[in-house]
Amino acid sequence: VLMLVTALAYVGPAHAASSTGNDVRSRQLQMPGELIRKRPQISLDAIRALSLIMRTENQEDPQYLAARRVVSDGVAARLNLKPSALDGAWSRVPRDHQIAVLSALTQLNVRYVQGKEDSYVKMDCSGLMWFSWRTAGVDMPRQAVSQLDPRMRVDRKDAIAGDVVGEGTHVQMYLGIDLAMIHAPFGGKVVKFKIMSKEQAARVAWTNPSNIAHYRL
Repeated sequence: VLMLVTALAYVGPAHAASSTGNDVRSRQLQMPGELIRKRPQISLDAIRALSLIMRTENQEDPQYLAARRVVSDGVAARLNLKPSALDGAWSRVPRDHQIAVLSALTQLNVRYVQGKEDSYVKMDCSGLMWFSWRTAGVDMPRQAVSQLDPRMRVDRKDAIAGDVVGEGTHVQMYLGIDLAMIHAPFGGKVVKFKIMSKEQAARVAWTNPSNIAHYRL
């Protein structure tokens, strides 16, 4: 499991070729184990659940379900949500949506840096969506405007955990109930949770990245 967790710390493309000298030195000083040990408990629990679901096509695997429940209970406690409702929302979505949600949760507290998708180190809002859905095996576009493409749109009432929500150039991920989101906010902050207001929810676009396969045929 430790080897799988270490590998999951680097899901996504390598950036060594385009990194600056400072970025390279940062990578040398921060090995995967160190980056993982600094994760919040919810992120550590998400890494464990993710390592299990990535090894099987069976999303009903008892070991995975138990590990995922630990994650959903942690998120519910943080956001004052009903644990059984959140777990139920995650249970009802396809495997790729579950992987995307768990992948996003592994990045809690990662700092916002515009134009980046460097997992466990720095990323922006669309980088978080790109990383999470690429981990789930979906050919997700990188830019926020493309992640809100009308061809991927769904009605708010049909939105499920893992869907992308946004307006303008800011995107976030829906966690499945009560307008709970995870996002990388502007202004040098970190990846964190939020509860979206009903007013904002009424005006934003809702997209299901699983639909990307249909319009890219």
